Parts: sequence; C-alpha cells; structure tokens
Amino acid sequence: MSKLLFSISLLMICVQFASSQSSDSIIIDTILTNSEIRFKDSIDELNKHNNMLISSRNAYNDGLILLEELDMEGAINSFTNAITIDSTFSDAYFYRAKCYDDVNYELAVSDYKTAYELDSSDLDPLYCLAKIYSDKTIAIKTYELIISKAPKEAKAYYEKGVICYLAGDIDEAIISFTASISINKEARSLNDRGSCYRKLENYELAVTDYLTAIALNSDLAFIYNNLASAYRKQGNSEKALSYYSIAISKDTTYSIAFNNRGSLYLELNNFEDAKNDIDKAILIDNNYAPAYNNRGVISHKNKKYTDALADFDKAIKLNNNYAKAYLNRGITRQMTRDEDGACSDWKKAKELGVNLANKYLANDCY
Repeated sequence: MSKLLFSISLLMICVQFASSQSSDSIIIDTILTNSEIRFKDSIDELNKHNNMLISSRNAYNDGLILLEELDMEGAINSFTNAITIDSTFSDAYFYRAKCYDDVNYELAVSDYKTAYELDSSDLDPLYCLAKIYSDKTIAIKTYELIISKAPKEAKAYYEKGVICYLAGDIDEAIISFTASISINKEARSLNDRGSCYRKLENYELAVTDYLTAIALNSDLAFIYNNLASAYRKQGNSEKALSYYSIAISKDTTYSIAFNNRGSLYLELNNFEDAKNDIDKAILIDNNYAPAYNNRGVISHKNKKYTDALADFDKAIKLNNNYAKAYLNRGITRQMTRDEDGACSDWKKAKELGVNLANKYLANDCY
C-alpha cells in the first residue's frame, strides 16, 4: 500500500512537472546576493538623481526663456523650482539674482553670493555684485577680490577705474585704467584714461589716448566727441569742429555731439550754425537740458528774452541743479527788469558752485 501511494505521489509530481513545462507562467524565486542588492540600490539611486537633475534643468531652461521674454515673475518661479529640486544649482541662483536686480536688492545680493559660493571658479556673480552694490567702497573691494583671484582680469581693473573716476579719484582711476590697458589694449579703456587726463587738464596725454583708441576702434562716435573737446580746451577750434563733425557722421542721433558743436559755433559767434545744431540736439532728445540752456543763450544774444527765459526754465525743470542755467536766467531776468528774480537765480547759482555769480550778486543785489 505504501509503495502504491509513493508511486502515485511520484506520478503526480511528474505530471505536475510535465504540465509546468508547457505553461507560460513560470514563477521563479530569485535570491540576490548582498553585493547584487547594493548594486541594484545604487542604480535606482542614480536613476532617481538623474531624473531630479533633468527636472531641475528643465525648470531652469524655462526660466531662461521667461527671462528673455522679460517675464520676471515667471522666471523667478522657474528658477526657484530648479533650486528647490537641486539646491546646489549655481546657475539657477545666478539668473534668479538677475531677475531680482531691479526689484529686490537684498535678494539679488544673496543669490549672487550663493552662486559664487557654489562655484568660485565663476567670477560673473562677483562682477554683478560689484555693479549693484550701493556702497562704492564695497564695490571697489569686490573688484579687488576678483583681481586677487585672477590678476589678468582686465575688466576688473577697468570697472574699478570707472568707479574711481565717477567718485572724483582721478589719480586712482588712471592707475586702474593703465593696469587694464597693460593687460588688454582696448579702445574704451584708452578713451576713459584720456578723459581722466582731460579732467586734469593734461590735454596732450588726453589727445594721445583718444587717437590711440580711435586707431583701435574707429567706429565709436563718443571717442571723436571727446577728442574734439580736448582740442577745444587747447584752443584749437578748427580741429574741434572737425572731430565733432566726425562724431556726428558716425552717429547721426548723437545729441551730445550736436549740442557740443553748436556751443562751439556759439563761442565763435556763428549763431546760425549754432542754432541749427542745438535745435537738432533737442529734436533728437527733448529732455537734454544743456541744449535748452545753449538755445536760451542764443535767444538772449539776439535779444529775444521771452524765448530765452522759456528755454532756461525748461533746462532748470529738466535739471533742478543746473547751475549755469540759473546764472543765465538771472542775467536774462535782469534785462527784463526782474531784479528779485535775477538775484534769486544768482544766489542759487552760487550755492551750486558758480563763482561768477558772486560778481552779479556783489554789483546788483543788496
């Protein structure tokens, strides 16, 4: 009996095995080794990380498109999403900072700093920080930090020179521009150093730098304008007029050059050409205060005092601290017997640093 049961059992096993051989649903239990489990986990983690990076980069790319379209709010949201997914994404911090530049100074500074901390090989965040710092001393120190890390960064020397020039530290500006030029002889650096020399009334060195800048780049209208002004300071009106004209030929919408050439014609008592140029300057830029002042001078010399006063008023409205316009309006007001108005204008001109106002105050105001 037991043998029969065994035989039946064995037969059942064989039948089941045979049946399983013809089935498509084979179930296999696989046991992984510890090393195989670790490998599988590392692959899963790598895939997860790659998916995260893809999501972060997609959000970042969306932000770049929105930034280009000037949709700052949308761009900020996209860059924030990229950062939320990947908190080490330095470029996302950098471009989010650019979005904040004009709307939130503190957040812009914070993001630029984070971008630099995450990738100190990228100097762009430092340049941007230096540009937006309201404290120019800190800005200069930031450019000096760039220079300490990359001594051949001509741009850092140049930007430092610009800040020094605007702050009135002309000697330090010359040092910075010279350092920039020694690394990269570039037209703008030479032009700006020339303007430093012009400020110091060293017109020969100014002319030399302007001419060298033009030799490097003959298309920049403002260099011809600056060269003309240097020749004008030297008393060479012919060359000054010539280079103002070249500046205008390079840029026919250059209101400053039209005004400057017009004011030189005015000095030479060529009122017709002076007015033509100054009218052109105003036509190009009707918010350019010096042109209204100069046109007021022409009207005054032609004894058109009402027209002169209107232009001086306009110049002062555009620039409430325009000292020359106050002085000139005072002179015109005196011609119209407005003594109180004249004295008030001369006092304001004196407050703004025009020494010539003292002469009128001493002679005509009590």
